[in-house]
Amino acid sequence: MNGRRGAGRVRPGATVAALLLAGATASVSAAGTGLRPLGPGRPDCVQSSAAGDRLRPLPSVRFEPGPAPAGIVVRVEPDSLRQRIEGVGGSLTEASAYVLAHLPKTVRDSVVASFFGPGGADLTMARTHIGACDFTVAGKYSYDDVAGDDDLAHFSIAHDKAGFPGARDPHYALLPLIQDALARQPALAIVASPWTAPAWMKDNGAFYTQGKSGGGLLPTHYFTFARYVEKYVRAYAAEGVPIWAVTPVNEPLGVGGQWESMEMSPEQLRDYVAGDLGPVLAPTGVRILQYDQNRDAIAVRYAGAMLRDSASARYVWGTALHWYGSTISPCSDVLDAIHDLDPARGLIHTEGCVDALGAKTNSPDGRFAGWNNDAWWWRREATDWGWDWAAPEDKPQHPRYAPVHRYARDLIGGMNHWLSGWIDWNIVLDSRGGPNHVGNWCAAPVMVDLATGDVYYTPLYFTIAHFSRYLRPGDHVVRSAVTAGNPGAGGLQALAVLDKAGRHLTVIVLNERDEPLAYGIEVGQEHAAMSIPGNAIQTLRFDADSLRN
Repeated sequence: MNGRRGAGRVRPGATVAALLLAGATASVSAAGTGLRPLGPGRPDCVQSSAAGDRLRPLPSVRFEPGPAPAGIVVRVEPDSLRQRIEGVGGSLTEASAYVLAHLPKTVRDSVVASFFGPGGADLTMARTHIGACDFTVAGKYSYDDVAGDDDLAHFSIAHDKAGFPGARDPHYALLPLIQDALARQPALAIVASPWTAPAWMKDNGAFYTQGKSGGGLLPTHYFTFARYVEKYVRAYAAEGVPIWAVTPVNEPLGVGGQWESMEMSPEQLRDYVAGDLGPVLAPTGVRILQYDQNRDAIAVRYAGAMLRDSASARYVWGTALHWYGSTISPCSDVLDAIHDLDPARGLIHTEGCVDALGAKTNSPDGRFAGWNNDAWWWRREATDWGWDWAAPEDKPQHPRYAPVHRYARDLIGGMNHWLSGWIDWNIVLDSRGGPNHVGNWCAAPVMVDLATGDVYYTPLYFTIAHFSRYLRPGDHVVRSAVTAGNPGAGGLQALAVLDKAGRHLTVIVLNERDEPLAYGIEVGQEHAAMSIPGNAIQTLRFDADSLRN
């Protein structure tokens, strides 16, 4: 691997223009000229690679008459529309706000713009937490911690405006971060998820019981909690933050009481949505995404209970899913099974990240191995929670993996199997993978050394941008297939998308192999001869009208 150590480092006061103008060197200086807007100047074809490319412009794709020669071929059917794309995004958490609050305002603004501005990754979706989660600084809070307040008279989102004493900007907080993102992306589709109800609404009277469980929502407080979520939606709307969708609860299967959580069975979740959350939220127009946990057989069970029941299904827009069940597979069989239950419902990936940064495999000397080290993200060195903790029968799903491959593979494979939106976890974290009040350290596309102020744009940032800058809300995935003419000539994955105007095709290609591959793109009666380096991603956009028969 020839990844350049430190190629993505940005010092305080720097802009990110050079990162987005491409090229092997991603570092920039304070003399940068600012963010370059997209629009007509956006390259049609770009490449990132372990060798150091960062959205490097490539020559335009040139098509010739006739079928592609034998070999690896990406066959695209531009008129065979599949699901509508809602967007690609990242999560706005208290942890991210905390890190950004410790940066100079010029640097903070540059980082936020690099995610949500038209000259940056141009994310169109986001997720945030309703109340405390593991990625909050102190945890164990809600918006109404007054026991017995069934009327929610004490409800307040003041915590999300409070800021962090001692930070460079002590007034910067979660809500200002979300407002900053919206200022740059006014149509941002925000998904909000509660990790738990207030402790007094639960059968254990706690946000979680360490090492045991998160407890459950008392049936007598189903309606109370539904109104709590509604009050959150309306309070945020009053602050200029429209919520696009909510999930009933994050990870209803629980997390073993490790942090804020609340367990609900498929039947409990169904009844809560049918009788309480659905009717209460209906007047707001906010969508409901059911489930919100891993892609596995249990996800299909939850979806079946919800979508086969007319009383609950009427309120459900779609299903929210996470990726932590496997480091090597997008679990396409699960996505297909949920889609087949009701093809009219959407599927949104609402959380995924490089987790277990505290493990010795990821931080062998007590410091995260991927910090300021681009090569690490392209190599099969990372491990997730399952490497150490998964049951023996599940271990094969949790081998070492390359983070860039996992991200690109999940976006390509997931969207080829009905995902209409994909949201990363925290947009920004510190160099350790926090703050996190229970030590659940995880990576983010941008990481910051709070001691020095260095801002590191990891290869994940550029990986996500390969999708988010080119796949826009209203576009459609189209049918495509990758075939290999010779046994063992595979290793290429591809996604094809038609823009909402029906005029341009975008094909995104991942080569997980170390060696370069020659391949063809075939559309109708024409083909283009292509090649991709080893360990690389390409995004290729070209005119569709001229290729239609």
